[in-house]
Amino acid sequence: MLLIIILNFLVGLLGGFILELIYRSSNAKKLVLPKLINIQMYGVMSVFLTLIYFINMSLVFKLILIFIIPTLIEFLTGYLYLKTKGIRLWDYSKEKFNFMGIICLRFSLVWFIISVIYYYLFQILQKFFLFDIV
Repeated sequence: MLLIIILNFLVGLLGGFILELIYRSSNAKKLVLPKLINIQMYGVMSVFLTLIYFINMSLVFKLILIFIIPTLIEFLTGYLYLKTKGIRLWDYSKEKFNFMGIICLRFSLVWFIISVIYYYLFQILQKFFLFDIV
């Protein structure tokens, strides 16, 4: 189980780095490397998605958690970084349905879709490749 959690954290870091790199660079029209704190957020989300996978609960409840957890992690990361360092990692204040400019419905839905895709695709791959190792 520990191997699966570590692997998911590393895959989350790599996937987060790639997503942040593409998103930030395309918006800035130049290469922008993501901050370490941003990609750590993806690793943590991946671990939570893995834990959700192993908990026996209804699909509806899992989907609710898959929506809430990434949004909560995004809020906590953005809020704590703003309060401790005085730096806003991202600014959603111009987005509709935002809260404190740190989270917004539009990006919560994007993270939900990405999380569902990750949850199902990566978890299926784990069944075939990792459960034999663990």
